[in-house]
Amino acid sequence: MSRRTYKNGVSRRSVLAGAAAGAAVLGFPAIVRAQNKEVVINVPGGIYEQNFRAHVTDPFEAKTGKKIILRYKPASEVLTNMMVQKDAPEYDIAYLSYPVAMKAIRTEGIFEEMPVSKVPNAKDLDPIFYDLYEQKAAGFNFAPYGLGYNSEKVSPAPTSWQDLWREDVAGHITLPDISGGWVFETVALAAIINGGDIENLDPGFEAIKKIKNGVHRFYKSSPESVQLFERGEAWIGGIASSRMYTLKDQGLPIDWVAPKEGAPIGVLSFHIAKNSPNKDLAFEFCNFALGKEPQEGFANGIEFGPCNVKAELKGRAKERVPAFSQLMRLDWRKIEPQMNAISERWQREIVG
Repeated sequence: MSRRTYKNGVSRRSVLAGAAAGAAVLGFPAIVRAQNKEVVINVPGGIYEQNFRAHVTDPFEAKTGKKIILRYKPASEVLTNMMVQKDAPEYDIAYLSYPVAMKAIRTEGIFEEMPVSKVPNAKDLDPIFYDLYEQKAAGFNFAPYGLGYNSEKVSPAPTSWQDLWREDVAGHITLPDISGGWVFETVALAAIINGGDIENLDPGFEAIKKIKNGVHRFYKSSPESVQLFERGEAWIGGIASSRMYTLKDQGLPIDWVAPKEGAPIGVLSFHIAKNSPNKDLAFEFCNFALGKEPQEGFANGIEFGPCNVKAELKGRAKERVPAFSQLMRLDWRKIEPQMNAISERWQREIVG
C-alpha cells in the first residue's frame, strides 16, 4: 500500500488518477493536479538532521512554499523498500550511503537518471560525487575515514596508514568490524599501500593479519570506537573524523589525521524515485541542496565535507575537513561486487 492513503482506504494514487481525468475535461494540465507539494526523504537523525533542516530543508521550504518530510531509516532498508514498492514508492528521494548507493544505480526501474539538464548544480560537484554514480545519483556530503589517535600515547604523531603497523602501538589498535562500518575501505587501503589494488585485495588481507593480534578490539559500532578512546584502551585506529573531534572538543588528548596516502570517504547521495508523483519537486530540491549556499552552511555547521567544489569551508571546518586532493578515491563500482566475498574472508581470516 502506498504511503499516500486516505483514512477511508482510498489511495491517493486513485484520487490523483481521478483528478487527472477531471483536469483533462476541465482543460487544465494533468501534471498540475497530479503534482503534490511535498517530498519525502530519509536522513540520519541527531546533529545531522538538525543541520540538514537548518541549512537545506528549511531554506528550501521558505523559498518554495513546498514541504520536505524527513524520516529516519537506514540506507539498506530504504533501498529494500524502494525495490518492493517501486510502483508506489514510500520515498520520493532515497538518501543512500556507500556501498548501498552502488547497488541502487545498478537496479533497473527504481530510480531516475540525474542529468545536468535536470540538476544544473551537479556541474559543480567534484567528479567523484557525480561521475562515479554514472550521473544516476549525486553526492551531497562526505565524511572522511582516517587515523584517530591519542596524542599523549602516540609519538611521533601518525602521518601514514603504515603507522598502524608500528611496534609501539601494538595492543592498542582499534579497527572496524563488519557491523562497525569501514571494513571494505580498510581492506582496500591496506591492499593499496602494500602493492595491491581494489581488484587484488590479497596484500591487504595479508597485511591486516600481521597486526590483528595487536588490535585491542575490532569495534562493532561507532559509539564503541569512541568509548575505546575515551577509556584509553585504544591509542590509534581507523575511524571517521567527526568521532575523534567530538572527543577533542571535550578536552581529551585525542586528534585525527588524514593519512598522506589519502582518506577514504563515506558519502550520502540523492536518488530520485522513478515512480514518484513528485519528481519535478524532487529534482528541484536536489538541485537546491547541491548549490553553493546550502553546501557551505551544512558543511560548516556539521564539519563534514561538501561535494560542491565552490563551497567554502571556514573556521574549524576548514581545519578539520580534508581537501579534495587528500581523499582516497576508491572505485565502489569495483568494490561492491566483491562485498560478500570480502565479508566472508574477513570473518574467516581476521576476526574468526
